[in-house]
Amino acid sequence: MMNPTARVSLAGILALCATTGLAVAADLQPYAHKGKVLQTLKAFDNPEGAIFSEDGRYVFVSNAAELGMPEKGFHFTHNAGYISKLEVQPDGELKMVNQKLIAGLTGPLGMAVSPVATRKFPKGTIFLAEAWGPLAEADGTIVTDPSMIDPKVVAFNTEGEILGAIKLGKGSVVEKSTGVVGTLANALAFDKTGNLYLAETGIGGAQYKPEVKTGGGVYMFPVSSLDALADGQAAPFSYLPVPDGGPDGIEVGRDGVINFNTVGAAAGLNDPAQGGMYRVRMQEIQSGKLPRPFNHDLGALDGCDFVGTARLDTEIKNTGSVVVTPFWTDTSYMLTYDHPLKLTGPADIAVRKMSDGTYLLVIPQLSATSPNKVDNPVTVVQLPADFDRF
Repeated sequence: MMNPTARVSLAGILALCATTGLAVAADLQPYAHKGKVLQTLKAFDNPEGAIFSEDGRYVFVSNAAELGMPEKGFHFTHNAGYISKLEVQPDGELKMVNQKLIAGLTGPLGMAVSPVATRKFPKGTIFLAEAWGPLAEADGTIVTDPSMIDPKVVAFNTEGEILGAIKLGKGSVVEKSTGVVGTLANALAFDKTGNLYLAETGIGGAQYKPEVKTGGGVYMFPVSSLDALADGQAAPFSYLPVPDGGPDGIEVGRDGVINFNTVGAAAGLNDPAQGGMYRVRMQEIQSGKLPRPFNHDLGALDGCDFVGTARLDTEIKNTGSVVVTPFWTDTSYMLTYDHPLKLTGPADIAVRKMSDGTYLLVIPQLSATSPNKVDNPVTVVQLPADFDRF
């Protein structure tokens, strides 16, 4: 259940995140390999998520369009979000192709690319989490009518055509099964067979009158259920409640284990793990059994991805950094760079292995409640081919 003070806390702490730099937490040592900063492109409105197309030619960035009125607190602007399409250049930098490939979205956040085809969704379809809380109109009016919200997972192709959506709101198949509305789904991930995983923070329900019942958790939508769910039909899926912490980033490792993290204090939530890292297996999601975090006390974690077998998480409360956790250890390190780099709210990162064996890391930076001038940054970093070998 959402902490009633989450709106205030989220605004305050995310604003603080925009000012954090390279301060190193006492227990996080620099990682063995540095990243080479290729580009910082300042052309976005609170970019929260990034994803490579299946063929690696393009990067898509979700512009969350936070309200930008600090006195109002943190809110997504109704229908102001959009998806930008960029082309990956031979040197690894990104070139804008279409600033607003898809417009009129509300709180577009994390994305994932389907590795298989279904009847409704071709292989390579991009799935996007569209959050609807906390929510305000462009003039700053706070939305309190729960009938207005329409949280969902939207599927689109690389040309920007909407192919369908899985509803998460009141009256949806998902809500009827779980008893909660997915007000702020933050991230998505696929496993290699095409099952879709969703990390829901459980934030944003308290602003509505009457209050919308929401809750943190991890969803697993089987590939065999995606078409039916997108058609509004009942179909099997699993839901693992995470009552505390706020699941935020999610990714599937090479071993098929589902990895997620918690954002905790940065969302005004009680988080016993204080920024925890979790590994869960499908059986645990299906049984509703939440394991203990394998790492904790990392602050407030957001994005999650892998470079080979090394796990990357972004931290937005204490350090504004990328945290590296090699697969053979529960010890985490901080990514450093070839020259000083200040990240402002690093969010849902994307990684792609290139033809020369190196990796491109794309870091969107949600700049919280700062006034929107469409100049928020996305940074591209090159990581060495042996990055996951400490």
